[in-house]
Amino acid sequence: MLKQTLFPIWSLLFGIAILTMASALQSSLIGIRASIESFNTTATGLIMSAYYLGFIIGSLLVPNWVKNVGHIRVFAAVASLASITILMQSVVVNPWFWMLMRMGTGLCYAGLFIVTESWLNDIATNKTRGRLFSIYIIEIWASQTLGQFLLNLSPPSGYGLFILTSVLISLALVPLLLVRTPSPTINVPEKLNILGLMKTAPLGVTGVTIAGVTSGALLGLGALYAKSIGMNIAEISLFIGASYVGGMMLQWPIGKLSDRQDRRVTILWVSIVGAISAFIVPLGGSLNSQVLMMIGMFAVGAFTFPMYSLASSHMNDQLRPEQILSASSGMILLNGVGGMIGPLAAAALMDTIRFDALFWFVAALNASVAMVALYRINYQPAMVIEDQGDQIPVALTVSSVATAEMLTEADSSTPHDEKSHEVEIKL
Repeated sequence: MLKQTLFPIWSLLFGIAILTMASALQSSLIGIRASIESFNTTATGLIMSAYYLGFIIGSLLVPNWVKNVGHIRVFAAVASLASITILMQSVVVNPWFWMLMRMGTGLCYAGLFIVTESWLNDIATNKTRGRLFSIYIIEIWASQTLGQFLLNLSPPSGYGLFILTSVLISLALVPLLLVRTPSPTINVPEKLNILGLMKTAPLGVTGVTIAGVTSGALLGLGALYAKSIGMNIAEISLFIGASYVGGMMLQWPIGKLSDRQDRRVTILWVSIVGAISAFIVPLGGSLNSQVLMMIGMFAVGAFTFPMYSLASSHMNDQLRPEQILSASSGMILLNGVGGMIGPLAAAALMDTIRFDALFWFVAALNASVAMVALYRINYQPAMVIEDQGDQIPVALTVSSVATAEMLTEADSSTPHDEKSHEVEIKL
């Protein structure tokens, strides 16, 4: 059954892999090139934050565009714009212009992921959706890791990597537009009252928000940090790639563990280990040990990137099935706001204190999640394990469409009759 589902959409999965590879390459390239151009850390933080602002705007606008003109036209339009925005950054080297282009890139990628993921959901059935999205998520993580190593193909001081990113985005158009699949439908999600969601699942809200802040800071400024301490391009690609590999390898075992115990306990110890791991990188720097720094980045990714999946799954445990679709929109919004704040706050600390403050910041954020988790464990009795849904693995670039569908699918077999939480929905 799964093979029959995968074969007709091989070109769709190929296109998604190329897109995420280009996105990972672009993120590190911008950070490195900003350092080469002597942009200050605050300016670089603003540029990186602009992506998340654009992603939030795109998540709100694109569903209406799709509703009006269809999936294929929207995908072609936003892919073309994404290809243009990265090329323009190689032509006009100015932090304010880069900020505008980066915001445009975020908007375009929101459109690309919304279109492709809704396409996947239309193809999948209830029997294949879970496994299909597992393959999709593993593919995204692997592509993000490979994207880092593309940094070695050309000097970041020139035009080559900008052109390569643009070519990859354009290449992703070809197989996706040739797929002979009926265009799926997409519904504009209702807006969620965030205060209502906070009352229902305060730890979940904290987790998804902090996950956005930490990933935004690490992925937005990690390459800049590596460049500032003298790493060459090959070393930078390994440094950032190690965090992706850590997140990819540990997401599944951590998630499975969370299904077998109170999920809040898993969130507690993962956040504690994540906080401790963050100090390994600056320790490796002080000892002049790149091996230790690579191990540190692997550990940081392993115990920081899975937080979004854990927090969203915990939130799902508190909701009724009919609340999940709208709640996922709120989660994406909170995560996007966190991603926008992360590079700004980390850049300010790196400017005013020292560059190692990036990892002190990540450690403090993980510690804050641990404190909230500890409070909630003591404040509220544990849920019966059988009443928890399955943990949902989520990649760093998954949009609200995929998240909502996966949460709904996972929740379909979970008893919620005894839950009485209300979440207020507003248009």
